Amino acid sequence: MKRLSIAAIMCFSLLGIWLALKPPEAASAQSGYRGGSSTREGSNSRRGFQKTRPFEDRFWNYLISQKYENWAPVPGKSDGFSKGESPHGAFLKMYLNRTAAGNPKQLPNGSILVKENYGPDQKTLMAVTVMYRSNGYNPNGGDWYWAKYNPDGTIARKGSVKLAGKVQGCIACHGESAEGNDFAFFNDGT
Repeated sequence: MKRLSIAAIMCFSLLGIWLALKPPEAASAQSGYRGGSSTREGSNSRRGFQKTRPFEDRFWNYLISQKYENWAPVPGKSDGFSKGESPHGAFLKMYLNRTAAGNPKQLPNGSILVKENYGPDQKTLMAVTVMYRSNGYNPNGGDWYWAKYNPDGTIARKGSVKLAGKVQGCIACHGESAEGNDFAFFNDGT
């Protein structure tokens, strides 16, 4: 009975996280705003509408609130630095949420992979790149939501394009090169 209760609590907790973070269908993904209730600011504020925060902002706040730095390292690897390469930093630290760490070969929906990208000195954080798998988000891209954050938590940009959502550079590189058709490199050959 106790096992059932713990399993039920974990299931409802994961469902709550999924509902809070699930990226939307493609149409609303293009707008830059994701989910949430609320309203729009500006000319509609008199009618009780206020602009919702973009998904990438809410996602960053979620990662920080969950203390992703305490998540599991890549199975079979140390929790220290590993050598990186372009377009990521010279050195990397990687963290997996429970869903990803519990099944690193399959990386089921709800998996979150966080990679801190460091400079050659292993002290300067250059960026934080994130992959979040959400069923139906982008079947052609492995259902991964991609984000590249600056060290201060703002979303990185390439020119005027936000590096969040269905980032074509991420999808192309990970889709062409990662083994197992899962868009992840850390579990290749393991």
